[in-house]
Amino acid sequence: MFAEVQRSIEDNREEEEEDDEDEEDPPVFINLTDILEETQEDYSLPPHQRCACHTLNLVATRDIEHALTQSEPFKRISRSTLAKCQGLWNKQHRSTQASDTIQEKLGCQLIVPNVTRWNSTYHAMERLNTCILTKQQEFYEVCEKLQVARFKSTEFTFIQEYVKVMMPLAKALDVLQSDRMGFLGVLVPTISILLEKMEEIKREGQLHHCNPLVDAIISGIKRRFEYIFEDTRLLTASAAHPMFRLTYIPSDKKAQVVSDLKAEVHLLETQSSGHRQTEDDNPADDGDEVMGYFLSLRSAIELNEVDSYLQSSETKLVNAFQNLPLMKKVFLKFNTGVPASAACERLFSVGKDIFRPKRNRLSDATFEKLLLCRVNKHLLLEQ
Repeated sequence: MFAEVQRSIEDNREEEEEDDEDEEDPPVFINLTDILEETQEDYSLPPHQRCACHTLNLVATRDIEHALTQSEPFKRISRSTLAKCQGLWNKQHRSTQASDTIQEKLGCQLIVPNVTRWNSTYHAMERLNTCILTKQQEFYEVCEKLQVARFKSTEFTFIQEYVKVMMPLAKALDVLQSDRMGFLGVLVPTISILLEKMEEIKREGQLHHCNPLVDAIISGIKRRFEYIFEDTRLLTASAAHPMFRLTYIPSDKKAQVVSDLKAEVHLLETQSSGHRQTEDDNPADDGDEVMGYFLSLRSAIELNEVDSYLQSSETKLVNAFQNLPLMKKVFLKFNTGVPASAACERLFSVGKDIFRPKRNRLSDATFEKLLLCRVNKHLLLEQ
């Protein structure tokens, strides 16, 4: 009995499997090549932009190290001075008694360089230079009490020259790291001003020890930032910023940059107006001629918007683009990017204060709004 039941179950199962096979549709193969080729990419990554602050830091480190190999006198006085400075910094960093002595004699603490902060060496040398100029006798007493080798007059001169030479580079780093100047159009003017100041220091001819340092910085800037004066995108971003316009555009590039601005304005207007074009190729009637007349007049007004912007002297972003809606769009298009990563890194640090354990269910949109409100709250305080 059991064998017959088992045989009956197996027969029914085979019949069901045959029925399922009969009911299945044959596979249909679809060639996706044509479909994928017709698909348009709606999103694309912006051009890769190197962090300008990191590049300037390379100038201030690797290129300056190269200067040490080019001049033996500069290498000798640089090594001896920085060794004594490092001795003072180590004393303060490692001993509370030494730190108290420095505070008592000089009225302030020395700044100890930090490898993770790009301007720290400059600020440390600047603080030393200030102490030497204002309290030289007390500075000698500190060195004697802390048993640090006494500085020579030539080493004092080296510190003063080092601060003078490195100041423009440090200021440029501060500008590029600033939240208020986080526009891509700031890069070309900043590097142009930096080069101009370094060339001016060289022309003055008042340096005794740091001439190789100036040459190394100028050479490093030209080599590492040469591309920015040929990059149409960066030049247009600078011209679209009301603080600069065409001031820092190379003379042989100004006409092309103005032409690019007008082309961008015309493109934006064409896109916003839905590509106003005639729908057929038949000869235009009187109505079409009239419309063509007004469209050509409007096109001329659009191009005049660029001229009005370039002739204006308004530098504040709030007021610069009043009655210039297309130029405002051009500004946003080219200056939304940032020249350095510092502003983004600070934004990330603010994000962790908002996305806390008790608020971990925020939607993306709400998190974005809270983050931007937190970062831009200073704008409310200014008003």
